[in-house]
Amino acid sequence: MSLSDTSTTTARVRSEVFRTMTVAEKWAAIEQMSEDARQLARCGIRSRRPQYSPEDVEHALHRLLVGDHLADRAWPDFRPLRP
Repeated sequence: MSLSDTSTTTARVRSEVFRTMTVAEKWAAIEQMSEDARQLARCGIRSRRPQYSPEDVEHALHRLLVGDHLADRAWPDFRPLRP
């Protein structure tokens, strides 16, 4: 049983595209996918916490990315915000 929602043909084409990319192109794609994921997370935070300021959203995103313990140590002056 496949856990992917990607068809076999699409997966094959995607693999071929990635095989033909240069290292620089792969890094650019990775950076874009990472930023896209962060944008989706920001949207989710704003949806769940409409009262958050833009700075609060960024802080909640950092808490989500690094975890509460590390966020508390890295940003001790910020109040704990729930993502």
